[in-house]
Amino acid sequence: MSRPSSLHDVLVDRIGRMVVTGTFGSLGALPREDELAKTFSVSRTVIREVTKTLRALGLVTTGPRVGSRVQPIATWRLLDPQVMAWITDADMANGFERDLLEIRSMVEPAAAAFAAERGADPQIEAVMAALGAMTNSPDISSHEAADLRFHEAILEASGNLLLVQLKPILHAVLKASFRLSMHDHARGRASVAAHKRVADAIAARSPDEARQAMAELLAMARADIEHGADRRLDESPIKRKSEEMPHDSHRRKVDLTRA
Repeated sequence: MSRPSSLHDVLVDRIGRMVVTGTFGSLGALPREDELAKTFSVSRTVIREVTKTLRALGLVTTGPRVGSRVQPIATWRLLDPQVMAWITDADMANGFERDLLEIRSMVEPAAAAFAAERGADPQIEAVMAALGAMTNSPDISSHEAADLRFHEAILEASGNLLLVQLKPILHAVLKASFRLSMHDHARGRASVAAHKRVADAIAARSPDEARQAMAELLAMARADIEHGADRRLDESPIKRKSEEMPHDSHRRKVDLTRA
């Protein structure tokens, strides 16, 4: 996700992250508008507009005499790319990796099978072109962009209008998956062979093989995410501190599976 470019966007990003990381408590109240305006050296009008955006994202609710309060996680727009980025960037989600992969496993193997069965030649060529871009990508950023395009091209080739409408959601899910997996460029290139098996099955018009190859690719993604989670845990300063001071409390974790 790109960096916030305006004062409004900057404050949405900062306060949104504060909500996600539990600064105001799981169902706590945000400071009053005048207090937030003083804290961030902006007008109350700016804070009011920021609050409207956070309310639209489901993070807070506002009302007379009660101000703004944090909403339960179940009301958050979890598939919004910005909300998803806040959760994954903060490493706050117990079970989030599982939820992401479950969504992908529901959608992508079927989409790959449909693409093999129904995809028009130009659509299949787009899948292969994205694979070529992944193969030749010079860095992790370009690899991820090509990876996103690969999966989006498969949805487009599926011939199912509802699956095509899921492209923005898949984009958010894939971006979060990349962020969680934390693989380097070399590890990313190692996944190209698995993507190639998917593309080859689609090009060969073999729905069953395409479905299976995509399921295997998702299994690899699961392994990458688990590897990334282990690395973050090992490298976390919170873990190191807890090892030195075992009775200190940890940060609040957002458990999406119990939302």
